[in-house]
Amino acid sequence: MQLPILPSSSNEAISLYVTGFNAWNQLSFESSPSDQEPDDLFTFTKVLACKAIRHIVPKMCYTAVQQNNTWAFAGSYPSKLLYRKANTCLFDSPNAESGDGKVLTIRGSDIVQYTSLAAWKADKCIETWLCKSLVRQIAAYDTGFVILLDNGTVLSCGDLRFRDCLGREVDESCPANVPNAVEDLNDLGESIKKVSAGGYTIGALTESGGMYLWGMRPPGSQRRHAAFTDLDPLPSYVEVDGDKDVQDFAIGESHAIALTTDGCIYVIGDNINGQVGLGKSTKESALWSKINFILPPGEEVVAVEAGPRASFIVTAKTQS
Repeated sequence: MQLPILPSSSNEAISLYVTGFNAWNQLSFESSPSDQEPDDLFTFTKVLACKAIRHIVPKMCYTAVQQNNTWAFAGSYPSKLLYRKANTCLFDSPNAESGDGKVLTIRGSDIVQYTSLAAWKADKCIETWLCKSLVRQIAAYDTGFVILLDNGTVLSCGDLRFRDCLGREVDESCPANVPNAVEDLNDLGESIKKVSAGGYTIGALTESGGMYLWGMRPPGSQRRHAAFTDLDPLPSYVEVDGDKDVQDFAIGESHAIALTTDGCIYVIGDNINGQVGLGKSTKESALWSKINFILPPGEEVVAVEAGPRASFIVTAKTQS
């Protein structure tokens, strides 16, 4: 996720708060982590303060954060596979890794797919598609991808067996495995500013603050708690606390987080690992719940993000 944050003259203008699954210390950015076995975080905890945060890439066992032009990593991450050359990181370009291990990224004006991180490292792609607009963002779910273009158009591609996650019709002219337009979103009459995905849930946020979701319940042996139990195969509008406008949102494996334009934060879904930050006693939130997130004076929430089983809040000092 690229964050709408500009660098500041202060060395601690931006703060990162996290909650959730922490088995690999993936939520700790301390230079010398404790030798003790890490615990999951069940409330939002401040873990980083810096001059600027430009991207957050949360994975199951590690988190990558871009501060200016430098990437910081927490947890157990495949360092040799994330760099093609000493100074070329996978995360420098829009990219995503699906639950089945495929990698989708860009190369020039092309969208490029690899079978794995190792294949990306070796630059051995399996599919290439010419794109008519620059790619702004790529998000992955368990079996595919959703792509946001600079012109506000949304594309999707993935496994035909899970066609409900594509958000569009599938036929010979628009096969599942080839990026094609999610027409229902493109017919809204306004641009999409962000896409997010996790598990078998996919979402898009309009410039005016409307949130649209689609997808399906986790299948078979993968069945787990689902943040949204009534998903449709085509994008449907989702209300947050009486139809508030949404400024930012993010979807995890079985939870979601939203920042509304009035500065409130809402969470929904599984909390087994603390991923929605409602404390150890709460196992899940079936409805959108407003969290009591109290900031120091002079700070405001500017963005949210979600990993598979974690949530992130980014704050910035207000301009005096």
